Formats: sequence, C-alpha cells, structure tokens
Amino acid sequence: MVSQFLRDANSFVASSREAIERSAPHIYLSALPFADKNSLVCKEFASRCTGLVTVDIFGIQNHGGGSIMVLKGHDSAVRSISYSTDGLLLASGSDDGTVRIWNTRTGESAMFPMHSGDGKILSVDFARNSNWVASGTESGAVCVWNITTVQAIRWKLSGHFGSVRSVVFSPDSSRLASASVDKTTRLWNPNTGEQLVSMSGHRKIVNGVVFSPNGEILASISDDGTVRLWHSITGQALGKPLEGAGFDSIDFSPDGEVIAGTFGNAVALTRRETEERVASLKQNTVRFCVRFSPDGRSVVAACGRAVRLWTLQPDPQHASWVDLGGHGGDVNWATFSPDGLYIASASDDGTIRIWSAGSGQSTVQPLPVHEDTVNSVAVSHDGGFIVSGSNDKSVQVWNARTGAATIQPLCGHTDWVRSVTISPNGLLVASASDDFTVRLWDTQSGAVVGEPMRGHTKYVWAVTFSHDGRWLASASWDKTIRMWDVATQQALAVGPLRCQREANTVAFSPDDDLVAAGDDSGRIYLWRTDTGEQAHEPLQANDECVLSLAFSPDGARIVSDGKDNAACIWDIDAEQCIFVLQGHTKFVQSVAWSPDGCIIGTESNDTTICLWDASTGAPLATLHGHTEAVRSVAFTSDGQFLVSGSEDNTIRKWDVRAACQLPSERRNDPVAALASASLKDGWLVGSSGELILWVPAEYRGSLAVFPCNFRFDRSCVVIGVGDSGLHAGSNWTSYWRG
Repeated sequence: MVSQFLRDANSFVASSREAIERSAPHIYLSALPFADKNSLVCKEFASRCTGLVTVDIFGIQNHGGGSIMVLKGHDSAVRSISYSTDGLLLASGSDDGTVRIWNTRTGESAMFPMHSGDGKILSVDFARNSNWVASGTESGAVCVWNITTVQAIRWKLSGHFGSVRSVVFSPDSSRLASASVDKTTRLWNPNTGEQLVSMSGHRKIVNGVVFSPNGEILASISDDGTVRLWHSITGQALGKPLEGAGFDSIDFSPDGEVIAGTFGNAVALTRRETEERVASLKQNTVRFCVRFSPDGRSVVAACGRAVRLWTLQPDPQHASWVDLGGHGGDVNWATFSPDGLYIASASDDGTIRIWSAGSGQSTVQPLPVHEDTVNSVAVSHDGGFIVSGSNDKSVQVWNARTGAATIQPLCGHTDWVRSVTISPNGLLVASASDDFTVRLWDTQSGAVVGEPMRGHTKYVWAVTFSHDGRWLASASWDKTIRMWDVATQQALAVGPLRCQREANTVAFSPDDDLVAAGDDSGRIYLWRTDTGEQAHEPLQANDECVLSLAFSPDGARIVSDGKDNAACIWDIDAEQCIFVLQGHTKFVQSVAWSPDGCIIGTESNDTTICLWDASTGAPLATLHGHTEAVRSVAFTSDGQFLVSGSEDNTIRKWDVRAACQLPSERRNDPVAALASASLKDGWLVGSSGELILWVPAEYRGSLAVFPCNFRFDRSCVVIGVGDSGLHAGSNWTSYWRG
C-alpha cells in the first residue's frame, strides 16, 4: 500500500508539475480536482476538501492515469525519442537542431542541449551501453555523442548523400545502422567512425532500420513498399524483399519472429520466416513509428495527434486498442520504456509525453461527433435527447446527459442539413437540407419514415412541427413556405405561401393558428394556417435578412434577429418593436424563447450566447465557450437548460438558471469569475489576469466550463461548481476541512 501511494504521489506531482511550480495553492485548487479518482492520493485528500471545482470527463483518459509527465524544452517539433537501457534517461531529437537528454523520474534536462550544426534531427537512438546517443540529421550526417562527459563529445560519420531518417545501435553496441533518403542503409563502427558496409537495393527513400533482438539480422523499410532483410555483419541480402509490408517504420517482436511495419492506414504484423500476415491493425492515420512492448503483448504507434496502444493478446486479429490523447500537434514517435511500464511520445507541438502503459487496460473510446458545422439543434420534450443537423450531411441523436449517440447517424441527405425539429411526442425527427428535400426519421430506430418530401426547388433552410404534431412547415430559398401533412407526407392545400425574397426561417404560433416566416428582404410574414391569408402586414425587422424567429408562449409577441447586431421583440397586434436586445458584436443568427416566457436566448457570429429578460429586454447573462460562430439555440421544455450548435462542430448544453443567478459584480466572486474566465497558457484566468484554475494540457481542447454543463464532442471535460460553492481567490484556504 505504501509503495502504491508513493507511485501515485509521484504521478500526481509529475503530471501536475506545471500548476504546482507556478502557484502552490493550486496543488489543491487545480491539481487535486484533476487527479485520477482511483489514485490513493485523490482518495486520501479529496474527502478532506470542500469548495473545489468538480471535474467529470467523457471520452478521454483520466489525467494522471494516462499521462504521467510532459517534457518541455525543445523550440520546435520533436521527431524521435529513445530510452536508455535502464529507462532512467530519454534522448530526443528535434527540428530545432538539438539533441536533449532527460531524466525520466523528474522530467528535468539531464544535461545541456547538444547542437549538431547539421539541421533538423530526424532520428535518435541510445546505445545499449547507455554511453552513446546517435542522431540522424537533415544534412545527411550521422552523429555519435558520448554523454558520459560533462560536455558531451560528438563525432560525425559522413557518407550519406541525403537526410538520415533512422539510426539504431546493435544490441551489443558494436555497430550502428543508418537509413537515408539516398536509398541506402549503412553500417558503422561507432567506436572508430569507420563505415563498415553500404547496402543498396531499395528503389526509393529508406525510412526505417532495426536490428533483430539477437543482432544477427538488420531490417530496412522503404517508400518502395518493401522490407529488406540483411546480414548484420556482411550486409548481404537475406532472401527476397517482403512486398507491400510497409513504408515508414519497422520493428521486430522480442522473439524476432514477427515484423511490425506501418503502411497506409494500418500496422501490418508479418511472420519473418513465412511472410504470413498475423494481423492488420487499422487506424485512420498511422505515421512514422511502430514499436512492440518488451513482452511482445502490445504494439504502440503514432496516429495523428494520439498514441494508439493495441493489446495483441489473446488474438492479434481482434486486438483491442486505446488512444492516448493530449498532444497539441501530430505525434511523430512513440516507444515503450525498457521495463514496459511507460510509453514516451514525441510531437510536432514541441513536447514529449510520458504515459502509463497500464492505461491501455481501461479502454476509453472517444465520443461520436459531427465532422462539420452544426447548423441546427432541437431538444426532445422530455429533455432526454438532443437532435442536430450538420454540414456533414447527417442528423445525429444524442443522449442529453452523456453525449453518447443513441443511434447511428441518420444519413440520406445528399447536401448540408440546415434544420432539424422533433415532433411533440418525441417519436419523429424532421430535417431540411440543401438537397431541396425534407425528411422524416424514427427517433428510436433511425429508420427513414416514408419518402423525402419534395416540392421546393432550392435549398430548404428551416423546418418545424406544429404544436399538435400534425403538420410540418418548411422555408426555402425558392421564396416559399410549404406546409405538409405529417401522416401522409403530402403538401397541404394551403400554400405554398410566398415571400418577397429567399425564406430562411419558419415557426408556428402556440395555438397553431398562425405560421410566421422571415426572408432575405428583412421582413417577418404571418399567415393564417387554415386559409393561407396574411394575418398582418409584414414587419420590417431589418434591411437585410431575417435568419431566425420565435413566438412567445402566449403567442402575443415574436422575437427575431434585427439590425445592428441586435434582436427585436415585436408586439404582433400592435405591429411594432417594443424592445431591442443589444449586446452582441456581430449579427445574430438564432433566437429562442423559454417555455415559461421569461427568458430569450440569442446567439451570434461573435461566438457568444446572450440571455435576456423577456419582459424588460434587460441582459441577464453572456455565455462563453464556443470558438466559432453559433448557429442555433433551443431551450429544454423546463427552461432549465439551453442547447447550442456551432461552426466549431460542437454542441453545448448550458445551465440557464445558474447563469442567470451569477452576480453582476464579478470581481470578488470566484464562481462568476470562473464562468467568465478565458484560457491562456493552460490557465483559466480572470479579467485582471488572476489565475483561477490550471487545466491539464490533454483537457484544454475539451473544456465545458460552468455554466456550460456538457460539450458534445469527441471528448468532454465538464468543470463545475459543487453545492458548497467555490473557495478561491482570497478565500482559498477555506477549502480545507481536515
């Protein structure tokens, strides 16, 4: 138990070192809330604290359970890393032209950076005697560094006529192999610098080279799509090349029987003697590295911005996997520590990360996500699920609490989905698309209901159900509003209703007696649903276009986007604007009225959402979090939450009541300061630059900060406030209750 506590304590300090070094109180205020909940440190101390932020994570590994530490010092992309035999040191090579040596226990530099003067460092390897480090350079030089001296001694091995992509020492450290853009693989004596042999045969760039565990065979991998095996002393070719085995990286299994090579979007495991394919581990993007674990039971590869760890046992054909995410750039290299307990990764973001290899025992799959702008969101009447439509041409149905997809994406539209709406009974979803159609879907099975509703001759930008669920209304750029019978999916006799310009939005009044629409002339039209006759003269909302409108619950008023980046509340009978909602800095794209009629929500291209008092027009709260323009907002039926969809491809769920209860004077209130904080250099900071909360690097792209209580994305980290409030600022010591 003591040894486990010490290991957890080391992981806790190392993984949160960035916060602890900057501000000691954030050992408790930041590091403890983000610590792995299963660690003994967290179990021991979390129960003694109150008034800390709450942290819930979805679709991503626990901080401290996966990433142990981050090594920073390089000024550019880190291309390659290698452990010393005892695992206490790590060598790294970077585009900044330096080789660095790191202490893997502390994360500190073990010696001064070594400058080769030969351009980018593309590859590094530790000799098994732990005295030397070799580096392959952009200029074509192979450098060997003696790191046993205070000032590392370098000698240069010349012979290649192109960049050296890979260097590796033999198991007994008596030979050094290098692979180059000049299509050759060479062997060197690292003691003397003498070139022993040059091996030619590849027709294109040689990307990787590796010795077999017994040191007798050398394998090289090339852009020509082959793996070649060589006698590691004479350089003679052994047998025929293995065709189609790989392009970028290669490794031997610990018993020397299986070769792993990256090719295309997969890692191929091939038996060396028989060329039998053991398994093909597929992935969206596999880059320049693949490595076996010391026991041969796992394989790790660099995959986009993540490190993918496959567990091969018991059946490599059905290997399970987990992605270790957190880098801010593509991962170039990943490798196991000699004892197999850790994984180190090198990235374009200039950092090296060290991970617990045991994090692969608990697979965490990313959440599903839209691949493009979210144009529209709708919430079921019971608040249980959310529906969204996107430029990726799909409609998605989400669990409103967990962000999990309840069914497979609803695919059938051939162009962008502009609008979605849910029937009052929650059984149907309607979607409108740039493919000129309206479609119906079953929310339980995801099946298409009937045939697409056709009739519009241009993009359909909006669709909505009547409140009794019998009708649909759709608005199109063909300047018409059409109404449809949901049961028959046929157009009603009423209509089409015509606008002066392209129609963008449509809504039914609460009693379904009226249907309203807005168009590119800036007008709001109101028709009687029984006759199709105009109920009022059009309201001139602005001089450009009306993109969104919503009726008040009593049907007496309408809110719409207006001119000068504002929204307007209209008295329908008086045919006049009674309030102008001003606060956004860019034009408003969507508006929504809360079910109780008390609050109006507006969203804008300025990335914010504003909440307003519907009776006075006074501002109540501004919600920050989206990183691109917000396209759609919708209230839950109880009015407690508001859902938003954005050009940043995400959906967010906001606690309306909590947002409106934040005090207007925010300076001395830590809860309000947290709600309005901005992320800077890994810290959520207040308006005066005060440090409110440190956020681990792997979580910074997934934040949902109070009063946002969920972010629908590949991963989500919800930072909230517990029942005891938040003890921060000058009151931070109140967190401790012993």
